[in-house]
Amino acid sequence: MQVRSIWLAITFALLAFASAEVFKPKLFAFYNGAPDLSLDQQARFLKAQGYAGISQVYANELGEKLNERVQAYEAAGSQVLSVYLPATAQPIEEKQLKVLANHGAMIELTVKEVTPEVLTSIRKTATIAEGLNLKVALYPHYGNAIATVPQALELISQVKHPNLGLMFNLCHFLKSEEASTLERALEQSGDRLFAVSTCGADLDGADWKELIQTLDQGSFPQVRLFKKLKELGYKGPISLQCYNLKGDREENLKRSMKAWNNVFLEINR
Repeated sequence: MQVRSIWLAITFALLAFASAEVFKPKLFAFYNGAPDLSLDQQARFLKAQGYAGISQVYANELGEKLNERVQAYEAAGSQVLSVYLPATAQPIEEKQLKVLANHGAMIELTVKEVTPEVLTSIRKTATIAEGLNLKVALYPHYGNAIATVPQALELISQVKHPNLGLMFNLCHFLKSEEASTLERALEQSGDRLFAVSTCGADLDGADWKELIQTLDQGSFPQVRLFKKLKELGYKGPISLQCYNLKGDREENLKRSMKAWNNVFLEINR
């Protein structure tokens, strides 16, 4: 009888473990860290390393080049997640974005100045994107008019469009805001938190060399960020910031993926 009880306890424990939700969002590599390979080779390399695809494709790739990239990545079983564009007085043209329609993609918007015309264009862009089943995420960027999470949330409240959210960017957050407010910033973002980017970073970093590193470096504890996202039930994508990283790009991406896997071994322990 005692043996049977032990086996039942073990069985229930195993079932509980199996049913527990494992938290591990998809990880995309920023365009600025992609290896210098053909589109097909690049897509296959990222897929082989465990990346879900590429994000933050620059504006100069719109048009036919973007279409070629989307096709190459889809052929490799991965995705082009987002394009990176500035908000201006003119809304983004629909024809520039059709190739991303209905692919779970988004537009990342930097905002260098806030004027009535820019607010109107952002609202129109959000409407156009909604028709294509694309999300629009404000990208708080140090030095811009929208540089912090509170500034992005304020602009969202002014635009008043359900398809407009924001992207939390660790390096710009640490540059522009107090590290101690990270959890509060994520909480305040609520369901407008459409995307997140991370990288290795030093908590007291002053320049981009210290604030943008491979994921296995820096004093910022990545577990802190992802435990909070797990607590909040975050379901969106994560992107790896790679701006101006030195060294071999392929090796940098391999190192970051190894660190990424280790982070989630700890979180889901």
